[in-house]
Amino acid sequence: MKKYLVVASTVLLFACGAEEQVKNDENVMTEEVEVTITKHGADISEEGAITAAEFLSKFDGSQAMEVKLSANISEVCSKKGCWMMLDLGDGKEMRVTFKDYEFFVPKDAAGSLAIVEGVASMDTTSVEELKHYLQDAEASQEEIDAVTEPEYNYAFEAIGVIIKNEKLTTSGAEEAEHHEEEHNHEGHEH
Repeated sequence: MKKYLVVASTVLLFACGAEEQVKNDENVMTEEVEVTITKHGADISEEGAITAAEFLSKFDGSQAMEVKLSANISEVCSKKGCWMMLDLGDGKEMRVTFKDYEFFVPKDAAGSLAIVEGVASMDTTSVEELKHYLQDAEASQEEIDAVTEPEYNYAFEAIGVIIKNEKLTTSGAEEAEHHEEEHNHEGHEH
């Protein structure tokens, strides 16, 4: 009789351990990066795009430069998506406008990676234009009124834009929680 009790206890212990192992496996969360690519304007490719750092080392500002550039979008016109700012690093940004106002980019594209093809230059932005851009960006009236001088900065007229938006998705945890919840209510007393 004692042998049967020991065997039954051992089997019960292994069964509990196996259930715990299954439970732990079910709670594994997986993360995936979902990449959405959209194209705007001319049909361009990513091939041959240079980084912002490479651009800054090649572009001296003395004359316009045809280039394909890859950089992160720091800001987009909140009214129409008719311009965007690219982060060039080291606190430098470049305003990108779209050739002949023919296309726009999504207003929620800030934070995404952009590949732009077109012409880079240095340009003076008038006080009036700067204030207009601040209005588009929904800046406060105080910020708009603070603009009193034109700015000399990087400018880019794009013929085409590719926007890559990466979104991290998590799966498995919700499914495991749902399964565990079902398991906890299947005829067990708590």
